[in-house]
This record gives sequence, C-alpha cells and structure tokens, in this order.
Amino acid sequence: MRRAALLALLALGLLACAHLAASLPSQSAVLKRKRGKKRAAAEQRQLAERDWVAASVQRYLSNQELGDWLAGFEKRCKAVAKLSTIGTSAEGRPIWALEISDRPGQAEAEPAVKYVGNVHGDEPTGRVFTLALAEWLCANHKTDPRAKRIVQSMHLWLVPTMNPDGFERRSRGNSQGQDLNRDFPDRFSSPAMQPSGQEQPEVAAMMAWSQSVGFVASASMHEGALVANYPWDGTADRSTRYENCPDDATFRHLASLYATTHKRMAQPDNPEFPNGGTTNGAAWYPIYGSMQDWNYIVGRCFELTLELSQNKWPDEPGLAALWEDNKDSLLAFPLAAAYGGLWGTVREEGSLRGSKGREVAPLGGANITVLATATGEEQPAWVLSREGRGDYYRPLAPGRYTVVVSKAGYKPFAANFTVPADGSGAQRHFVLAREGSNWGGEVAHAPRFLAGGAPEDASAAAAGGGGSLLPWKAAIGLNGSGEAGQLWTAEQTRSRDRLVMLGAGAVCVYGLWITHSRLKRRSHPRRM
Repeated sequence: MRRAALLALLALGLLACAHLAASLPSQSAVLKRKRGKKRAAAEQRQLAERDWVAASVQRYLSNQELGDWLAGFEKRCKAVAKLSTIGTSAEGRPIWALEISDRPGQAEAEPAVKYVGNVHGDEPTGRVFTLALAEWLCANHKTDPRAKRIVQSMHLWLVPTMNPDGFERRSRGNSQGQDLNRDFPDRFSSPAMQPSGQEQPEVAAMMAWSQSVGFVASASMHEGALVANYPWDGTADRSTRYENCPDDATFRHLASLYATTHKRMAQPDNPEFPNGGTTNGAAWYPIYGSMQDWNYIVGRCFELTLELSQNKWPDEPGLAALWEDNKDSLLAFPLAAAYGGLWGTVREEGSLRGSKGREVAPLGGANITVLATATGEEQPAWVLSREGRGDYYRPLAPGRYTVVVSKAGYKPFAANFTVPADGSGAQRHFVLAREGSNWGGEVAHAPRFLAGGAPEDASAAAAGGGGSLLPWKAAIGLNGSGEAGQLWTAEQTRSRDRLVMLGAGAVCVYGLWITHSRLKRRSHPRRM
C-alpha cells in the first residue's frame, strides 16, 4: 500500500514538473511580448522628446521666446533641470542659467562646467546650441552613456545668452555699445585683476556668479571663424605672437580635443586654421579684458573660446547641420576637462570612520600643486579642495606628474601619478595628517568609476565612443519601465529560459527525493 502511494506521489511530482517545464516557454513568450510593448512605448516617448531637439535648431528665438522655452524645458525635464537668473542686462533683461544634473540645485561633490553663448549680440549660435544640448541630454540621459555621465557625474550650466540687449539690436556690443569680451579686468592693467566697479552689468553678473559656483572649466561660443582658442589672449607689448600661459599644454590638449571631435574644425580644408583647428589667442590677434583670461586667473576655471562658424550670423536652414558638427565636441569637452586630468578628494583625521579604522573627514582649502615630472616645472597652484566636501578637479594633459597636497597645520603629502592618453584621467584620494602626528598621510588609487560606466580598452572607446574620449563602456538598454537597464538578446533569453527550467526540475527532483527518503524510513518496522 505504501509502495503504491509512493509511486503515485512520484508520478504526480513528475507530472507537475513536466507541466511547469512546458509552461515556462509560453510564460517567457508572454513576458517578452509585454517587455517589448513597454520598450516600444518608451522608445515612442523618447522619439517625442527628440522632436524637441530638432525644433530647437530650426530658428533663432527672440528673447521672450527663449525665456518661454527655458521655462517649458524646466517643467518637461524637471528631474534633471533647474532654471535661474544670474543677473540682468543693462536694459533689465534676464540673463538665464540652466543647470543640468540628476540633483539640480543641490550641492554635491561633483564638478561644475559651463557653456556661455551670445557674448557678442551678433554671434547667436550659442543661443541655439545650448538649447539643443539641454534637450538632447534630457532625451538621452537614460540611454546614452555620455549623456548619463554628464547628468549623473557633474553639474553642467548653460547660459544661452550673456548679451540679450545686443541680440535684440543685432549688434556686437550691449545696449551701451560695450564689447563684453573686452570689459573684464585685465592682467596688464590690473595684475590682481580686481574689478574696477565700472564693468557692464552683464560682466559684473557673470563674474559674481562664476566665483560663487566655482567652475572647473567652461567655454564661450562665438562666430567668425572655425577654431578653438585658448589663453593667453594678450601680450605685454601688444604684439601678435604666441603667448603661452603656465597651463599651455593642458589648454592645447583641451582645444585639440574639441577640434578633433568636431566634424570639420580640425580638417585640412579649414581655410584659416588648416593645421588642427586650434590657436593661441595672442598668436591669432591680441585682445585685452577677455572673459577667457579672467576665468583662468581669477575664476580658477579653464576656459576655451570657441569660434563655431565662419559666418557671423549663420542662416537658419543651416543650424541643424552646425549642431550636428558640434554635438560630439560639446559632449566630450566637459567630461574630459573635469575627469580627464587629476581628480579626487582630500581628507583629514576627523569625524568619519575610514576603511583602515582611522578617523577621516573632508578637508577643504587644501592646495593641489602639480609638477611636471619631466621638467620639474611647477604648474599654477590654483586648484583647492572644496569646503565641506573635500573634492578637487585638476584638468591636465596626458603625462607624468608629481602632486603635492598641502594646507597650513597639516603635513604636506607628495605622490607621483600618470594621466593616461586615453582620456580616463587619474583618480587620487589623499588623507593628510596633522602637524605633530606620528602618521604621515596616505593616498588611495581608487579604480575609475562613474555611474553607468565600466572600464574598457582605449581602442574600443576611440572606435565606438561616438565622440566621447573617456574609455568607459556602459551596457545600457531599456528595461520594462523605460529606465536604463540590461537589454537581453533573443539568444540570451532562450538560454535564461533553459536555465530556469533546469533549475525548476532540479528543485522538483530534490523535493521528491526528500519525500521518498522520509517515507522509506517510516516504512521500516521499529525494532523492539
């Protein structure tokens, strides 16, 4: 009787396992159909969002239309955007600044980079490209690795127009006739580059805002040539010649990166700059009171001046093509400037528990001094770790360097490092010891990591990076909710179904074997 019951139980178990195994493929097919429908819906939503990119490059918006567009963008993309004003023009028009980040408006241990358009009123493509870049990032930050890194790893600020009055008049200067790119404090007339108090409202607003944010890098957009321009902009004797700044190698590297990632700037058929599409400002023609030089000295910000079209006021039908020429460069520059050099944190013995049992806390105001190992030449010691967070970002060209981290009251700490040529940068986290301590400090060589990225070789990045020079690979797809996730192929889905069926069968067999063992023990008569 018991044997018959056991056989019946085994038969029922096998039937249940067979039914489960038979139902898995159909269930998997249903799940795949549902997943496909959700993916298609997500792709339709993204397609609708991408229509905003196309619309943004159709024509030049008036100042009123620009403000309305920015307000609408903030509502549509509120998860990654925050709109503010940094001041007003001489005639009272707002100067808008759009912040793009996964936590806009919040202070984070992340770098800030800015793009400024329409510095000259009659050079308007910056008004278009900043909008297009914002719309593209909003539409693609869940699927494109470059967009995802920018949104999740930094705060990108976009100023469509610094000179709304000049745009209204289609004039180079503002409403007072002043060229805003000659109105900043100049290093020759004022070595400390202190403001005179006579600066135009647009310039005063830009200086105050830039210093309050603390940008790592920036670029201003102009027209009239096709070239990436870098400091210095002027010479002491006002002659036209190459005037290199202390960070000349880094500026040449960043300018070359923008030009070579651009579709046409570095091509030999560039009529004015056929040898790579870059120039030192003073070697082109010297100017004084430029925003670029002020940013470098006072703002501690590595700025390029980008000339994006040979036509001062490009025709509207050609704006979409100009955007495509510049898109990859506009994405590559902020990542390379912020993360392609040396970056990390500085900490001290403090209030937080460290991995080695030592108490550590963020240390602000530490001086990051970089020496070129080959020459021993000191680079400008302008980079400081930020208060409250201790993070720092030092743009550098590829090469071998020595870094010295110091602050009054602490033991200085030195370390050698290499900035690789593939653009991945060098991440170093320093812990400083207080003076009088028996401990001498340390440096952590943390693996390079940002959300959405994993290391890959540089050749693959160069071949398939789509303009991004940072060698990370993100396996990004759409999951059922339209979020970034793993995208399964048909073969991977079949393999997964087989594994599920085998696992279910193994569980059934194991359960039946346990049941059989227990019944078998009960079937033996007890010994008296």
